[in-house]
Amino acid sequence: MPDEELENIKKKMLKGLMEEFSRPKGASLPNQVLDLNTMDEFRNLLQNYPQKVIIIDFWATWCAPCRMFAPIFQKLQQEYREDFIFARVDVDQNNLLANQYNITAIPTTLFLKGGSVIYKLVGASNYNKMKQILEKFNSN
Repeated sequence: MPDEELENIKKKMLKGLMEEFSRPKGASLPNQVLDLNTMDEFRNLLQNYPQKVIIIDFWATWCAPCRMFAPIFQKLQQEYREDFIFARVDVDQNNLLANQYNITAIPTTLFLKGGSVIYKLVGASNYNKMKQILEKFNSN
């Protein structure tokens, strides 16, 4: 096995251990896409998982591209639920959070870590592009 590959394995293992110790006792990762309806729910999520990448889909029920993207987001959550936290925000129900992150078009997908935006994707994306982005963050 090449040294670089071995080093990547070590990094992933260390990352997993560090996240495990930083996670609140008894807190497991959500096994579904979370609906964030209030600022308190959002703050609690950030507080409970400071080391995890949280992926938030800002959408609305009346938005056709949002509805097309929803099953893709759901499928990715099922595939990557051990690595990331997936949530969604209906901008009509929680416009304070949308305003906080200056969401001006939907769908918009934010990648947050420790409350900071580490990546922003405006517009509906296809499965393969989203998977590429997730793999990029999964290898860090």
